[in-house]
Amino acid sequence: MSSETKDFRSQIIRVFTFLGGIYFFFYFVCPESTVEAIGLKEAHEPISNGFIVVGAMAIGLGLLNILGKHGAQVAFKRKGWPYSAALLLGLSSMLVVTCGQWLQGLRISKEIQAVQVIGDFATRIVDDAQALVESRPAAVKSVSRDGTLPALGVRVDALKHYSEMQLAAIEEGIPMLRKQAPIPALVSELEQNVVDLKTPIALLSGVSREVITPADSATLKDFSFRAAKLASSYALVLRKQSAGTLVQRLYDLLYSGLFIQLGSAMFALLGVYIAAAAYRAFRIKTFESALMMTAALIVMLGQIAFGKHLYEGMPGLRQWLLEVPSSAAFRAIRLGAAVAGLMLAIRMWLSIESSSFSSKKRS
Repeated sequence: MSSETKDFRSQIIRVFTFLGGIYFFFYFVCPESTVEAIGLKEAHEPISNGFIVVGAMAIGLGLLNILGKHGAQVAFKRKGWPYSAALLLGLSSMLVVTCGQWLQGLRISKEIQAVQVIGDFATRIVDDAQALVESRPAAVKSVSRDGTLPALGVRVDALKHYSEMQLAAIEEGIPMLRKQAPIPALVSELEQNVVDLKTPIALLSGVSREVITPADSATLKDFSFRAAKLASSYALVLRKQSAGTLVQRLYDLLYSGLFIQLGSAMFALLGVYIAAAAYRAFRIKTFESALMMTAALIVMLGQIAFGKHLYEGMPGLRQWLLEVPSSAAFRAIRLGAAVAGLMLAIRMWLSIESSSFSSKKRS
């Protein structure tokens, strides 16, 4: 890549960085009335989603960079290539297992939603029919593609047909669920809920075909209640059953069995270094180190029962040290970090920190 092309690219990056920064700064400091007047409030969400997409692309580029760098390490067997191979193996394994878990969750959610539709459909029939009776057409939510509401009889027949189809699918899968589910009582409850819903399905044939009556409304509401109970039971069984699948077990092994344990081991090693650093820091050579050692000793003694035996007010003294001097020091640290973060953000906004984008070398 020529220096002119690289400099042109750096200029584009700086321009877009400045525009993005000035946009969010303007949106934050301007009154809400001004933002609404210029039409920026409606456009803010799409713009923010666009930045989220850019961030997702950056994650993808980072993933490709990891694959390229460590893949080259393994391919050419450079120094430390076994560590790169372990990283790539763990990365690929976790990606595959997580994608499998996501697909499994998506399938289960679709199956649960398909059963939940039964109760929602029955409730919608009642609400729409009552809205038409009360001359409130604007409250009607269920309309066909041409903007008209199907006849009551057509909707009840569709509800009956769809419910029978879903119940048949659940009954067909119950023997398999009984073998796989870790809690047989849940499957038995599901089977009972299926039986309980069959009686209201038969009563749907008696619902009026023209105008809904109070008795029809009660029938549909009872049907909706039983359908919601069935959907809840079905969701519980499917989620319990998915917890024992191979994909979920592999995910638990990789995440809970390896990742979390490796993190615990890493922090345990850090604890040794912290203890060594504390030993060096608490050696009393100056007045400041003696003050720090005294405060640390009071805090530790105030945390345990032995400190209260030495001095009754040790827990209160510990609490005062944590809430007053320590809190004041942390406020000062946070204030300094906030000022430093603000200056860093300004430097990034003005592209002062983007010298790597340019081909010109600073003297």
